[in-house]
Amino acid sequence: MSKSLHSPTARLLQSSRLFSLPRPLPPPALDNGPAAGPYRNSDSATLPYPVYQSITTPAPAQSRGDWGLKRAIPNKKLLATTHSNTSVIRVLAQDSWEHITYFESAGDHVQTERKWKQIGIPLVIKEPRSTYSNERGAPQSVYDENVDNTDRNALNDALAPRPTDRKGRPIPALQSQAKKRWKHDGPWIPGMDQGEFEDYITRRLSKRKAEFKQFVMKRILERRIHDEERRNREMGLGRILKAERIQELREEVETNYQTEEKKMRDDHVVQNLGSEMTAAICDFLDLPGIRMTGAASSAKTDALRSVVADIVSEAGPPSTHPGAGLSHIRSNAFMENHPYWGPQAHRSPVKARVIRPRTTVTINDFHAKLGVAGVVANDPVSATYTSAVRAHLPGYTEEEKELHYLDAERMTYQLDENLPGGNKIWVQAETASIDDKGRIQLQVSRSDKEAIAVKRDEVEQIHEARSASFVGGAGYVPRGGPANYGYSLPDTRPQQTLPPRSRVGGFNDAELGRAPQQGRWSKEDAAAKIKDLLSSASAKP
Repeated sequence: MSKSLHSPTARLLQSSRLFSLPRPLPPPALDNGPAAGPYRNSDSATLPYPVYQSITTPAPAQSRGDWGLKRAIPNKKLLATTHSNTSVIRVLAQDSWEHITYFESAGDHVQTERKWKQIGIPLVIKEPRSTYSNERGAPQSVYDENVDNTDRNALNDALAPRPTDRKGRPIPALQSQAKKRWKHDGPWIPGMDQGEFEDYITRRLSKRKAEFKQFVMKRILERRIHDEERRNREMGLGRILKAERIQELREEVETNYQTEEKKMRDDHVVQNLGSEMTAAICDFLDLPGIRMTGAASSAKTDALRSVVADIVSEAGPPSTHPGAGLSHIRSNAFMENHPYWGPQAHRSPVKARVIRPRTTVTINDFHAKLGVAGVVANDPVSATYTSAVRAHLPGYTEEEKELHYLDAERMTYQLDENLPGGNKIWVQAETASIDDKGRIQLQVSRSDKEAIAVKRDEVEQIHEARSASFVGGAGYVPRGGPANYGYSLPDTRPQQTLPPRSRVGGFNDAELGRAPQQGRWSKEDAAAKIKDLLSSASAKP
Protein backbone atom coordinates (compact mmCIF):
# COMPACT_ATOMS: atom_id res chain seq x y z
CA MET A 1 0.00 0.00 0.00
CA SER A 2 2.80 2.40 0.89
CA LYS A 3 4.60 1.49 -2.31
CA SER A 4 1.62 2.54 -4.42
CA LEU A 5 1.31 5.84 -2.55
CA HIS A 6 4.95 6.71 -3.25
CA SER A 7 4.91 5.70 -6.90
CA PRO A 8 5.80 8.29 -9.57
CA THR A 9 2.18 8.44 -10.73
CA ALA A 10 0.91 9.08 -7.21
CA ARG A 11 3.49 11.79 -6.61
CA LEU A 12 2.59 13.40 -9.94
CA LEU A 13 -1.12 13.49 -9.06
CA GLN A 14 -0.41 14.81 -5.57
CA SER A 15 1.67 17.72 -6.85
CA SER A 16 -0.23 18.47 -10.05
CA ARG A 17 -3.56 19.90 -11.16
CA LEU A 18 -3.76 17.53 -14.06
CA PHE A 19 -6.72 15.67 -12.61
CA SER A 20 -8.58 18.83 -11.47
CA LEU A 21 -8.91 20.57 -14.85
CA PRO A 22 -12.44 20.05 -16.17
CA ARG A 23 -13.25 19.27 -19.74
CA PRO A 24 -13.77 22.34 -21.95
CA LEU A 25 -17.25 23.48 -22.83
CA PRO A 26 -18.47 23.44 -26.43
CA PRO A 27 -17.45 26.70 -28.13
CA PRO A 28 -20.19 29.22 -28.89
CA ALA A 29 -21.52 29.44 -32.41
CA LEU A 30 -20.45 32.64 -34.16
CA ASP A 31 -22.97 34.47 -36.31
CA ASN A 32 -22.12 34.54 -40.00
CA GLY A 33 -23.99 37.78 -40.54
CA PRO A 34 -25.92 38.79 -43.64
CA ALA A 35 -24.67 37.61 -47.01
CA ALA A 36 -24.52 41.13 -48.46
CA GLY A 37 -23.41 42.90 -45.29
CA PRO A 38 -19.97 43.27 -43.73
CA TYR A 39 -18.45 40.37 -41.83
CA ARG A 40 -17.75 41.59 -38.30
CA ASN A 41 -16.66 38.35 -36.61
CA SER A 42 -13.08 37.52 -35.75
CA ASP A 43 -11.36 34.29 -34.79
CA SER A 44 -9.23 36.12 -32.23
CA ALA A 45 -12.11 38.00 -30.61
CA THR A 46 -13.07 37.36 -27.01
CA LEU A 47 -15.68 34.61 -26.74
CA PRO A 48 -19.06 35.44 -25.18
CA TYR A 49 -18.33 33.08 -22.27
CA PRO A 50 -15.23 31.19 -21.07
CA VAL A 51 -14.71 27.72 -22.47
CA TYR A 52 -11.59 26.58 -20.60
CA GLN A 53 -10.89 26.66 -16.88
CA SER A 54 -8.75 29.61 -15.77
CA ILE A 55 -5.93 28.82 -13.35
CA THR A 56 -3.57 31.05 -11.40
CA THR A 57 -0.54 30.65 -9.17
CA PRO A 58 1.14 32.75 -6.45
CA ALA A 59 3.87 35.19 -7.43
CA PRO A 60 6.78 33.14 -5.95
CA ALA A 61 5.60 30.03 -7.80
CA GLN A 62 5.10 32.01 -11.01
CA SER A 63 8.69 33.25 -10.90
CA ARG A 64 9.81 29.61 -10.76
CA GLY A 65 7.40 28.63 -13.54
CA ASP A 66 5.43 26.36 -11.21
CA TRP A 67 1.79 26.28 -12.25
CA GLY A 68 1.03 22.86 -10.81
CA LEU A 69 1.10 21.30 -14.26
CA LYS A 70 3.14 18.51 -15.74
CA ARG A 71 5.67 20.92 -17.21
CA ALA A 72 6.97 24.19 -15.88
CA ILE A 73 6.11 27.40 -17.71
CA PRO A 74 8.98 29.90 -17.50
CA ASN A 75 8.09 33.50 -16.84
CA LYS A 76 9.71 34.69 -20.08
CA LYS A 77 7.70 32.22 -22.10
CA LEU A 78 4.56 33.30 -20.25
CA LEU A 79 5.06 36.97 -21.13
CA ALA A 80 5.98 36.18 -24.74
CA THR A 81 2.88 34.02 -25.23
CA THR A 82 0.18 35.89 -23.32
CA HIS A 83 1.48 39.46 -23.94
CA SER A 84 -0.03 40.34 -20.57
CA ASN A 85 1.06 40.75 -16.97
CA THR A 86 -2.00 38.97 -15.57
CA SER A 87 -1.07 35.79 -13.75
CA VAL A 88 -4.06 33.87 -15.10
CA ILE A 89 -3.88 31.38 -17.96
CA ARG A 90 -6.09 28.81 -19.63
CA VAL A 91 -4.57 25.49 -20.68
CA LEU A 92 -5.63 24.45 -24.18
CA ALA A 93 -3.69 21.18 -24.29
CA GLN A 94 -2.08 19.52 -21.29
CA ASP A 95 0.25 17.22 -23.23
CA SER A 96 0.27 17.28 -27.03
CA TRP A 97 1.98 14.89 -29.45
CA GLU A 98 4.91 17.27 -29.57
CA HIS A 99 5.16 17.15 -25.73
CA ILE A 100 4.19 20.82 -25.50
CA THR A 101 1.72 22.51 -23.17
CA TYR A 102 -0.47 24.91 -25.13
CA PHE A 103 -1.82 27.83 -23.10
CA GLU A 104 -2.93 31.42 -23.48
CA SER A 105 -3.89 34.33 -21.27
CA ALA A 106 -7.27 34.20 -19.52
CA GLY A 107 -7.19 37.82 -18.43
CA ASP A 108 -10.08 38.80 -20.70
CA HIS A 109 -12.78 36.87 -18.87
CA VAL A 110 -11.13 37.17 -15.45
CA GLN A 111 -10.88 40.95 -15.69
CA THR A 112 -14.49 41.12 -16.87
CA GLU A 113 -15.62 39.17 -13.82
CA ARG A 114 -13.64 41.44 -11.49
CA LYS A 115 -15.12 44.56 -13.07
CA TRP A 116 -18.65 43.20 -12.78
CA LYS A 117 -18.17 42.45 -9.10
CA GLN A 118 -16.91 45.98 -8.59
CA ILE A 119 -19.80 47.61 -10.46
CA GLY A 120 -22.51 45.42 -8.89
CA ILE A 121 -25.01 44.82 -11.68
CA PRO A 122 -28.13 42.74 -10.92
CA LEU A 123 -29.02 40.01 -13.39
CA VAL A 124 -32.68 39.85 -14.38
CA ILE A 125 -34.96 38.01 -16.76
CA LYS A 126 -36.98 40.11 -19.18
CA GLU A 127 -40.57 39.21 -19.80
CA PRO A 128 -41.62 38.86 -23.46
CA ARG A 129 -43.39 41.76 -25.10
CA SER A 130 -47.14 41.83 -24.88
CA THR A 131 -49.08 41.08 -28.06
CA TYR A 132 -51.35 44.10 -27.73
CA SER A 133 -49.36 46.85 -25.98
CA ASN A 134 -45.92 45.76 -27.27
CA GLU A 135 -44.50 46.46 -23.82
CA ARG A 136 -42.39 44.26 -21.60
CA GLY A 137 -43.34 43.30 -18.10
CA ALA A 138 -41.35 44.23 -15.04
CA PRO A 139 -37.98 42.44 -14.98
CA GLN A 140 -37.48 39.93 -12.19
CA SER A 141 -34.34 38.57 -10.61
CA VAL A 142 -32.84 35.34 -11.86
CA TYR A 143 -32.74 34.11 -8.26
CA ASP A 144 -36.47 34.38 -7.65
CA GLU A 145 -38.26 31.23 -6.61
CA ASN A 146 -40.38 31.04 -9.74
CA VAL A 147 -37.31 31.28 -12.01
CA ASP A 148 -34.40 29.55 -10.29
CA ASN A 149 -35.60 25.94 -10.20
CA THR A 150 -34.98 22.67 -12.02
CA ASP A 151 -38.10 20.78 -10.95
CA ARG A 152 -39.77 18.83 -13.74
CA ASN A 153 -43.19 19.49 -12.23
CA ALA A 154 -42.72 23.27 -12.40
CA LEU A 155 -44.41 23.51 -15.79
CA ASN A 156 -47.36 21.43 -14.60
CA ASP A 157 -47.76 23.76 -11.62
CA ALA A 158 -47.70 26.73 -13.98
CA LEU A 159 -50.44 25.24 -16.15
CA ALA A 160 -52.67 24.41 -13.17
CA PRO A 161 -55.91 26.42 -12.87
CA ARG A 162 -55.61 29.59 -10.82
CA PRO A 163 -58.19 30.78 -8.26
CA THR A 164 -60.67 33.26 -9.74
CA ASP A 165 -63.49 35.46 -8.52
CA ARG A 166 -67.16 35.30 -9.55
CA LYS A 167 -66.47 37.02 -12.86
CA GLY A 168 -63.65 34.61 -13.74
CA ARG A 169 -60.84 37.07 -13.09
CA PRO A 170 -57.69 35.84 -11.29
CA ILE A 171 -57.32 36.85 -7.66
CA PRO A 172 -53.93 38.56 -7.22
CA ALA A 173 -53.65 37.70 -3.52
CA LEU A 174 -54.19 33.98 -4.09
CA GLN A 175 -52.49 33.71 -7.44
CA SER A 176 -48.92 32.41 -7.46
CA GLN A 177 -46.45 33.25 -10.18
CA ALA A 178 -45.94 30.70 -12.93
CA LYS A 179 -42.73 28.79 -12.36
CA LYS A 180 -40.12 28.53 -15.07
CA ARG A 181 -37.24 26.18 -15.62
CA TRP A 182 -33.77 26.85 -16.93
CA LYS A 183 -32.56 23.26 -17.17
CA HIS A 184 -34.10 20.36 -19.10
CA ASP A 185 -33.03 16.78 -19.67
CA GLY A 186 -34.03 16.73 -23.32
CA PRO A 187 -32.40 18.61 -26.22
CA TRP A 188 -33.71 21.73 -27.92
CA ILE A 189 -35.10 20.31 -31.14
CA PRO A 190 -35.56 23.63 -33.06
CA GLY A 191 -31.83 24.25 -32.66
CA MET A 192 -30.77 20.87 -34.09
CA ASP A 193 -29.86 20.35 -37.72
CA GLN A 194 -31.15 17.48 -39.84
CA GLY A 195 -28.27 15.13 -39.06
CA GLU A 196 -28.42 15.66 -35.31
CA PHE A 197 -32.19 15.20 -35.30
CA GLU A 198 -32.01 11.91 -37.22
CA ASP A 199 -29.23 10.65 -34.97
CA TYR A 200 -31.25 11.56 -31.88
CA ILE A 201 -34.30 9.65 -33.14
CA THR A 202 -32.33 6.62 -34.31
CA ARG A 203 -30.07 6.08 -31.33
CA ARG A 204 -32.10 7.33 -28.40
CA LEU A 205 -35.80 7.22 -29.23
CA SER A 206 -36.13 4.02 -31.23
CA LYS A 207 -35.47 1.89 -28.13
CA ARG A 208 -37.99 3.68 -25.90
CA LYS A 209 -41.25 2.81 -27.66
CA ALA A 210 -42.45 0.45 -24.94
CA GLU A 211 -41.53 2.98 -22.25
CA PHE A 212 -43.44 5.71 -24.06
CA LYS A 213 -46.47 3.44 -24.35
CA GLN A 214 -46.53 2.85 -20.60
CA PHE A 215 -46.11 6.59 -20.03
CA VAL A 216 -49.07 7.46 -22.27
CA MET A 217 -51.25 4.78 -20.65
CA LYS A 218 -50.44 6.15 -17.20
CA ARG A 219 -51.21 9.66 -18.41
CA ILE A 220 -54.59 8.61 -19.85
CA LEU A 221 -55.42 6.69 -16.65
CA GLU A 222 -54.65 9.70 -14.45
CA ARG A 223 -56.83 11.90 -16.62
CA ARG A 224 -59.73 9.41 -16.47
CA ILE A 225 -59.43 9.13 -12.68
CA HIS A 226 -59.33 12.90 -12.30
CA ASP A 227 -62.42 13.39 -14.49
CA GLU A 228 -64.43 10.74 -12.68
CA GLU A 229 -63.49 12.09 -9.25
CA ARG A 230 -64.58 15.54 -10.37
CA ARG A 231 -67.96 14.22 -11.51
CA ASN A 232 -68.43 12.36 -8.23
CA ARG A 233 -67.69 15.50 -6.24
CA GLU A 234 -70.23 17.46 -8.25
CA MET A 235 -72.86 14.77 -7.62
CA GLY A 236 -71.92 14.40 -3.94
CA LEU A 237 -70.91 10.73 -4.23
CA GLY A 238 -67.42 11.00 -2.74
CA ARG A 239 -64.00 12.40 -3.38
CA ILE A 240 -61.69 9.40 -3.91
CA LEU A 241 -62.33 6.39 -6.15
CA LYS A 242 -62.11 2.89 -4.74
CA ALA A 243 -59.32 0.52 -5.69
CA GLU A 244 -61.72 -1.74 -7.60
CA ARG A 245 -62.89 1.15 -9.79
CA ILE A 246 -59.31 2.25 -10.46
CA GLN A 247 -58.45 -1.30 -11.55
CA GLU A 248 -61.43 -1.33 -13.90
CA LEU A 249 -60.31 1.95 -15.46
CA ARG A 250 -56.77 0.61 -15.88
CA GLU A 251 -58.01 -2.48 -17.71
CA GLU A 252 -60.26 -0.33 -19.87
CA VAL A 253 -57.35 1.93 -20.84
CA GLU A 254 -55.13 -1.04 -21.70
CA THR A 255 -57.86 -2.54 -23.86
CA ASN A 256 -58.68 0.69 -25.74
CA TYR A 257 -55.12 2.03 -25.99
CA GLN A 258 -55.00 1.85 -29.78
CA THR A 259 -58.21 3.85 -30.04
CA GLU A 260 -56.97 6.49 -27.58
CA GLU A 261 -53.66 6.78 -29.40
CA LYS A 262 -55.37 7.22 -32.78
CA LYS A 263 -57.59 9.94 -31.29
CA MET A 264 -54.54 11.78 -29.97
CA ARG A 265 -52.85 11.57 -33.38
CA ASP A 266 -55.94 12.91 -35.13
CA ASP A 267 -56.17 15.80 -32.68
CA HIS A 268 -52.51 16.57 -33.30
CA VAL A 269 -53.18 17.10 -37.01
CA VAL A 270 -55.65 19.86 -36.16
CA GLN A 271 -54.11 21.39 -33.02
CA ASN A 272 -50.42 20.98 -33.95
CA LEU A 273 -48.19 22.01 -31.03
CA GLY A 274 -51.16 22.63 -28.77
CA SER A 275 -52.34 19.02 -28.87
CA GLU A 276 -52.26 16.44 -26.10
CA MET A 277 -49.78 14.32 -28.08
CA THR A 278 -47.26 17.18 -28.11
CA ALA A 279 -47.70 17.69 -24.37
CA ALA A 280 -47.14 13.97 -23.73
CA ILE A 281 -43.97 13.91 -25.85
CA CYS A 282 -42.60 17.03 -24.15
CA ASP A 283 -43.24 15.62 -20.68
CA PHE A 284 -41.79 12.21 -21.58
CA LEU A 285 -38.58 13.54 -23.17
CA ASP A 286 -38.45 16.72 -21.04
CA LEU A 287 -38.06 18.93 -24.11
CA PRO A 288 -37.73 22.72 -23.78
CA GLY A 289 -39.23 25.34 -26.06
CA ILE A 290 -41.90 23.19 -27.75
CA ARG A 291 -45.16 24.26 -26.16
CA MET A 292 -47.27 26.71 -28.12
CA THR A 293 -47.35 30.16 -26.60
CA GLY A 294 -50.40 32.36 -26.32
CA ALA A 295 -49.50 34.40 -29.40
CA ALA A 296 -49.01 31.30 -31.54
CA SER A 297 -52.12 29.52 -30.30
CA SER A 298 -54.30 32.56 -31.10
CA ALA A 299 -53.17 32.64 -34.74
CA LYS A 300 -56.07 31.67 -36.99
CA THR A 301 -54.48 31.45 -40.45
CA ASP A 302 -51.77 29.02 -41.53
CA ALA A 303 -49.47 31.81 -42.72
CA LEU A 304 -49.71 33.70 -39.44
CA ARG A 305 -49.26 30.50 -37.45
CA SER A 306 -46.09 29.63 -39.34
CA VAL A 307 -44.64 33.11 -38.87
CA VAL A 308 -45.38 33.09 -35.14
CA ALA A 309 -43.95 29.58 -34.81
CA ASP A 310 -40.70 30.73 -36.42
CA ILE A 311 -40.48 33.66 -34.02
CA VAL A 312 -41.17 31.44 -31.03
CA SER A 313 -38.57 28.86 -32.07
CA GLU A 314 -35.78 31.44 -32.40
CA ALA A 315 -35.26 31.78 -28.64
CA GLY A 316 -34.04 28.54 -27.17
CA PRO A 317 -33.52 27.48 -23.57
CA PRO A 318 -30.65 29.04 -21.64
CA SER A 319 -27.36 27.23 -22.06
CA THR A 320 -26.45 27.93 -18.44
CA HIS A 321 -27.95 29.29 -15.26
CA PRO A 322 -29.61 32.68 -15.93
CA GLY A 323 -27.12 34.25 -13.52
CA ALA A 324 -24.05 32.68 -15.18
CA GLY A 325 -22.10 33.26 -11.96
CA LEU A 326 -21.48 36.93 -12.80
CA SER A 327 -23.43 38.53 -9.99
CA HIS A 328 -25.55 37.48 -7.03
CA ILE A 329 -27.30 40.82 -6.52
CA ARG A 330 -31.06 40.44 -6.75
CA SER A 331 -31.97 44.11 -7.23
CA ASN A 332 -30.46 47.53 -7.82
CA ALA A 333 -32.70 49.08 -5.16
CA PHE A 334 -29.90 50.01 -2.83
CA MET A 335 -28.19 53.30 -2.05
CA GLU A 336 -24.50 54.09 -2.03
CA ASN A 337 -23.15 56.03 0.94
CA HIS A 338 -20.27 58.39 0.21
CA PRO A 339 -17.86 58.87 3.16
CA TYR A 340 -18.09 62.67 2.87
CA TRP A 341 -21.17 63.57 0.80
CA GLY A 342 -23.41 60.98 2.44
CA PRO A 343 -26.14 58.90 0.75
CA GLN A 344 -26.26 59.34 -3.01
CA ALA A 345 -29.37 59.50 -5.15
CA HIS A 346 -27.54 57.83 -8.03
CA ARG A 347 -25.06 55.00 -8.12
CA SER A 348 -21.40 55.56 -8.87
CA PRO A 349 -20.89 56.05 -12.64
CA VAL A 350 -18.25 54.33 -14.75
CA LYS A 351 -16.47 55.33 -17.93
CA ALA A 352 -17.63 53.62 -21.10
CA ARG A 353 -15.54 53.58 -24.23
CA VAL A 354 -17.31 54.53 -27.45
CA ILE A 355 -16.55 51.57 -29.70
CA ARG A 356 -18.67 52.68 -32.64
CA PRO A 357 -20.25 56.14 -32.83
CA ARG A 358 -23.55 56.98 -34.44
CA THR A 359 -21.78 58.38 -37.51
CA THR A 360 -19.20 56.28 -39.34
CA VAL A 361 -17.76 56.16 -42.83
CA THR A 362 -20.21 53.55 -44.09
CA ILE A 363 -23.38 53.76 -41.99
CA ASN A 364 -25.28 56.07 -39.65
CA ASP A 365 -26.73 54.26 -36.66
CA PHE A 366 -29.31 55.52 -34.19
CA HIS A 367 -27.43 54.21 -31.16
CA ALA A 368 -23.73 54.24 -30.46
CA LYS A 369 -21.94 51.11 -29.24
CA LEU A 370 -20.35 51.42 -25.80
CA GLY A 371 -17.87 49.14 -24.08
CA VAL A 372 -18.64 48.74 -20.37
CA ALA A 373 -16.64 46.29 -18.23
CA GLY A 374 -15.76 44.14 -21.23
CA VAL A 375 -19.33 44.04 -22.60
CA VAL A 376 -20.75 45.95 -25.57
CA ALA A 377 -23.97 47.85 -24.85
CA ASN A 378 -26.15 50.28 -26.77
CA ASP A 379 -26.20 53.95 -25.91
CA PRO A 380 -29.68 54.63 -24.47
CA VAL A 381 -29.85 58.11 -26.05
CA SER A 382 -30.28 58.48 -29.80
CA ALA A 383 -30.51 62.27 -30.01
CA THR A 384 -29.80 64.22 -33.17
CA TYR A 385 -26.50 66.01 -32.72
CA THR A 386 -24.79 68.18 -35.30
CA SER A 387 -21.06 68.17 -34.94
CA ALA A 388 -19.58 71.67 -34.90
CA VAL A 389 -16.60 72.49 -37.06
CA ARG A 390 -13.62 72.12 -34.76
CA ALA A 391 -9.92 72.67 -35.28
CA HIS A 392 -7.78 69.53 -35.17
CA LEU A 393 -5.56 70.23 -32.22
CA PRO A 394 -2.32 68.29 -31.77
CA GLY A 395 -3.42 66.99 -28.37
CA TYR A 396 -5.44 67.50 -25.22
CA THR A 397 -4.50 67.97 -21.61
CA GLU A 398 -5.95 65.78 -18.88
CA GLU A 399 -8.36 68.52 -17.85
CA GLU A 400 -9.53 69.01 -21.43
CA LYS A 401 -10.10 65.27 -21.83
CA GLU A 402 -12.24 65.13 -18.71
CA LEU A 403 -14.27 68.10 -19.92
CA HIS A 404 -14.79 66.40 -23.28
CA TYR A 405 -15.97 63.22 -21.55
CA LEU A 406 -18.78 65.25 -19.96
CA ASP A 407 -20.14 66.11 -23.42
CA ALA A 408 -21.74 62.74 -24.12
CA GLU A 409 -23.50 63.87 -27.30
CA ARG A 410 -20.24 64.94 -28.89
CA MET A 411 -18.43 61.78 -27.80
CA THR A 412 -21.08 59.45 -29.23
CA TYR A 413 -21.59 61.35 -32.49
CA GLN A 414 -18.17 60.95 -34.09
CA LEU A 415 -14.77 59.61 -33.07
CA ASP A 416 -12.09 62.16 -32.26
CA GLU A 417 -8.78 60.85 -33.56
CA ASN A 418 -6.78 63.44 -31.60
CA LEU A 419 -8.24 62.51 -28.21
CA PRO A 420 -5.81 60.27 -26.29
CA GLY A 421 -7.52 57.13 -25.06
CA GLY A 422 -10.45 57.50 -27.43
CA ASN A 423 -13.97 58.76 -26.88
CA LYS A 424 -15.46 57.98 -23.48
CA ILE A 425 -18.62 58.93 -21.63
CA TRP A 426 -19.93 58.45 -18.11
CA VAL A 427 -22.70 55.86 -17.82
CA GLN A 428 -24.51 54.00 -15.09
CA ALA A 429 -25.12 50.25 -15.37
CA GLU A 430 -28.77 49.39 -14.71
CA THR A 431 -29.48 45.69 -15.31
CA ALA A 432 -28.16 42.79 -17.35
CA SER A 433 -29.49 39.50 -18.66
CA ILE A 434 -28.10 36.35 -20.27
CA ASP A 435 -29.70 35.27 -23.55
CA ASP A 436 -30.09 31.70 -24.80
CA LYS A 437 -26.68 31.82 -26.52
CA GLY A 438 -24.83 32.75 -23.34
CA ARG A 439 -24.24 36.37 -24.34
CA ILE A 440 -24.55 39.25 -21.90
CA GLN A 441 -27.22 41.84 -22.68
CA LEU A 442 -26.38 44.99 -20.71
CA GLN A 443 -28.63 48.03 -20.23
CA VAL A 444 -27.03 51.33 -19.27
CA SER A 445 -28.17 54.92 -18.78
CA ARG A 446 -26.48 58.30 -18.95
CA SER A 447 -25.00 59.35 -15.62
CA ASP A 448 -26.26 62.27 -13.59
CA LYS A 449 -24.12 65.42 -13.35
CA GLU A 450 -24.03 65.31 -9.58
CA ALA A 451 -22.95 61.65 -9.59
CA ILE A 452 -20.15 62.46 -12.03
CA ALA A 453 -19.03 65.38 -9.85
CA VAL A 454 -18.99 63.17 -6.75
CA LYS A 455 -17.01 60.53 -8.63
CA ARG A 456 -14.44 63.11 -9.76
CA ASP A 457 -14.47 64.83 -6.35
CA GLU A 458 -15.21 68.23 -7.87
CA VAL A 459 -16.63 70.33 -5.03
CA GLU A 460 -17.74 73.29 -7.13
CA GLN A 461 -19.51 71.11 -9.68
CA ILE A 462 -21.30 69.26 -6.89
CA HIS A 463 -22.70 72.52 -5.52
CA GLU A 464 -23.63 73.68 -9.02
CA ALA A 465 -25.46 70.42 -9.75
CA ARG A 466 -27.35 70.56 -6.46
CA SER A 467 -28.27 74.23 -6.87
CA ALA A 468 -29.48 73.56 -10.43
CA SER A 469 -31.95 70.99 -9.12
CA PHE A 470 -33.54 73.68 -6.89
CA VAL A 471 -33.48 76.50 -9.43
CA GLY A 472 -37.28 76.55 -9.65
CA GLY A 473 -37.68 77.29 -5.95
CA ALA A 474 -40.38 75.93 -3.69
CA GLY A 475 -43.33 74.78 -5.69
CA TYR A 476 -46.94 74.21 -4.78
CA VAL A 477 -47.69 70.89 -3.12
CA PRO A 478 -51.29 69.75 -3.61
CA ARG A 479 -53.32 68.72 -0.60
CA GLY A 480 -54.00 65.07 0.07
CA GLY A 481 -50.63 63.82 -1.18
CA PRO A 482 -48.36 61.61 0.92
CA ALA A 483 -45.73 63.36 3.02
CA ASN A 484 -42.11 63.36 1.94
CA TYR A 485 -40.84 62.05 5.26
CA GLY A 486 -43.29 59.24 6.02
CA TYR A 487 -46.78 58.98 7.41
CA SER A 488 -45.81 59.39 11.08
CA LEU A 489 -44.08 62.78 10.73
CA PRO A 490 -45.67 66.16 10.01
CA ASP A 491 -45.76 67.42 6.47
CA THR A 492 -43.20 70.23 6.38
CA ARG A 493 -43.34 70.80 2.65
CA PRO A 494 -43.80 74.39 1.46
CA GLN A 495 -47.40 75.23 0.72
CA GLN A 496 -48.68 77.76 -1.79
CA THR A 497 -48.47 81.30 -0.40
CA LEU A 498 -51.29 83.56 -1.59
CA PRO A 499 -51.30 87.40 -1.13
CA PRO A 500 -53.54 88.60 1.75
CA ARG A 501 -57.02 89.61 0.69
CA SER A 502 -57.95 93.30 1.13
CA ARG A 503 -60.83 94.14 3.45
CA VAL A 504 -61.85 97.17 1.37
CA GLY A 505 -64.98 96.47 -0.67
CA GLY A 506 -66.41 98.30 -3.66
CA PHE A 507 -69.91 99.40 -4.72
CA ASN A 508 -72.23 97.20 -6.73
CA ASP A 509 -74.67 98.28 -9.45
CA ALA A 510 -77.65 98.35 -7.07
CA GLU A 511 -75.92 100.80 -4.76
CA LEU A 512 -74.90 102.97 -7.70
CA GLY A 513 -78.50 103.01 -8.97
CA ARG A 514 -77.74 101.89 -12.51
CA ALA A 515 -77.87 98.78 -14.71
CA PRO A 516 -74.87 97.10 -16.40
CA GLN A 517 -76.41 97.71 -19.84
CA GLN A 518 -76.23 101.51 -19.44
CA GLY A 519 -72.60 101.63 -20.42
CA ARG A 520 -69.54 103.02 -18.75
CA TRP A 521 -69.65 106.28 -16.76
CA SER A 522 -67.30 109.14 -17.32
CA LYS A 523 -64.69 109.90 -14.68
CA GLU A 524 -66.47 113.09 -13.53
CA ASP A 525 -69.86 111.36 -13.10
CA ALA A 526 -68.29 108.40 -11.30
CA ALA A 527 -66.35 110.67 -8.92
CA ALA A 528 -69.45 112.72 -8.10
CA LYS A 529 -71.52 109.57 -7.42
CA ILE A 530 -68.83 108.13 -5.14
CA LYS A 531 -68.67 111.38 -3.13
CA ASP A 532 -72.44 111.25 -2.61
CA LEU A 533 -72.28 107.64 -1.42
CA LEU A 534 -69.38 108.32 0.94
CA SER A 535 -71.06 111.39 2.43
CA SER A 536 -74.31 109.47 2.97
CA ALA A 537 -72.40 106.56 4.53
CA SER A 538 -70.54 108.86 6.92
CA ALA A 539 -73.77 110.65 7.89
CA LYS A 540 -75.31 107.39 9.16
CA PRO A 541 -75.09 106.95 12.97
